[in-house]
Amino acid sequence: MRNKIFKIYALVLVAQIFLYACCDNNFNIFVKSFEFSAQDEADEDATSVSNADFFLQFEPTYQVDVAALLSKNSSLINTAYAAIDCFDEYTVIKYVENIEVTSDVPLFDIPAGASLNDRILVTYRFNAENLFTTNDMILRLNGGPADSNYSLRFDTEIPAETTATFTFTITFENEEQLVITTAAVTFE
Repeated sequence: MRNKIFKIYALVLVAQIFLYACCDNNFNIFVKSFEFSAQDEADEDATSVSNADFFLQFEPTYQVDVAALLSKNSSLINTAYAAIDCFDEYTVIKYVENIEVTSDVPLFDIPAGASLNDRILVTYRFNAENLFTTNDMILRLNGGPADSNYSLRFDTEIPAETTATFTFTITFENEEQLVITTAAVTFE
């Protein structure tokens, strides 16, 4: 009798694993907010910084809402949950359409308040090997919450004795915007 019960249990377990082994948990996501600040690699005080040590740090925060948890709604027995590995699928519900970095002073022959995007090199904060553009950054932001701590640097030095604040603006496809401005930074 025990042998028969074990075989039935094993059959049900295997059947559930085969039926739901490729299940996907679905989540709706979008960039909810972000942190944007001027940083100094030499010390913690970014009010006065050299060009070599200066970077802008951008870190988005995503809102993740459950769309469907197929694995939890499938009524699997607990052993089957432990045996399968469901992949999470993210659906962006509010796309980032544009990002723009501006300064309150003219830089690189670009007027104050105009986009500095063409002068910015972007990397992941803790993996500076791969450089990409702000347009590539938009694609990565819309790709989901992977490595989401970015470092932005300018391709040209900012003249000494320049004091500036930098503003980062995200514009979504529905024209909604998120805007943050850094504290003032003086370049040595």
